[in-house]
Amino acid sequence: MNRPELDYYAVLDQPRGATKEQITLAYRRLAIRLCPHRDKKDEQDFVPLAQEGRLTHLSPMGEPRQWAYVNMAFDVLGNDLYRAIYDRYGEAGLFEGVMLPNGYFPPYQYDGDHMKVYERVFGSYSPYANVIDAISNPPSLYATRQHGIGVRSKDASTERIIELSLEEVRTGCVKLMNVWRQEIVDAKESRMEKRKHTLKLNIAPGTTAGTRFCFKEEGDRYPATIPGDIIFIAADKPHPDFERRNQHDLVYRQSIGLCQAFTGFTFFICTLDRRQLKVVITDVVQPGYTKVVPLEGLPKCRNLDAVTAIKEANKKVEQFGDLIIEFDYIFPKYLTPHMKHITREFFREFRKLEIELEEEEERNMV
Repeated sequence: MNRPELDYYAVLDQPRGATKEQITLAYRRLAIRLCPHRDKKDEQDFVPLAQEGRLTHLSPMGEPRQWAYVNMAFDVLGNDLYRAIYDRYGEAGLFEGVMLPNGYFPPYQYDGDHMKVYERVFGSYSPYANVIDAISNPPSLYATRQHGIGVRSKDASTERIIELSLEEVRTGCVKLMNVWRQEIVDAKESRMEKRKHTLKLNIAPGTTAGTRFCFKEEGDRYPATIPGDIIFIAADKPHPDFERRNQHDLVYRQSIGLCQAFTGFTFFICTLDRRQLKVVITDVVQPGYTKVVPLEGLPKCRNLDAVTAIKEANKKVEQFGDLIIEFDYIFPKYLTPHMKHITREFFREFRKLEIELEEEEERNMV
């Protein structure tokens, strides 16, 4: 039997469109009245909600249960990512986990430590809390080579180049990267073994070369140090037909003969998403001439944070770079005397027609 979903906004007595500041203020107002550790001598300062005329659906419950619900509600609504998931998928999506545009979000679990939430908002549950915590729960000490005993240091990061084809950049993809790392294999931390670990890399459409994908503390797991980060750096794999330029533009080179350069021609380009793009050239293709086809380049990558990615998950990418077509001229390797004679006659007649056209244009201008 499915239990009814809890309305976290109603718990904090706030509308769904409330800002983060309004939600925090609502929690503070409720927390100072419901916190079980408040000083009893100041009881008159904590007026019950019923006396303020602010009755909610939690009012019939006892204060300990209200205290639990208020902290759980703020733990979700006070976190931008949790709130975005709750607004879009409800409490079921929050507790069961959902697949987001930039990876899988595991099921949310509230740890039940109400004072931890309280301390996060008010800064501390006691003026001496930080000192007490440092004494009662000191940081772990491990052996180090330099100083014998000390706090663990972090290993250096490992960087690896990952080449992406332009087709992968055009559509986006998911890559599973296998890394080998040292891991502790017994409880006494006395034996280590090299094991394979798989990391999931989400490549967004339009990812640019040099983009860094950081997996925090996924390196070798030695007992005396904190694991280092593993960083994958995107690089463009050479393509037989296209070249990336200005991050989002594509360059395509078309070879043409002199006849085509003078008279125009039509050709087709097979795009990265396997469409046949028809290109018609009617101009005289002079040296340095380029043909620009708008919005036929790579998608413009938007490096969104997880919250924004959830809100815009169903939006189609509409911003693209351009396709720039450049031309290479094919000249004959050899001309016979007869071919040279025909070529001279052609250009002689061609020059005469060109002069006649210029004179006619001058007369029309007068």
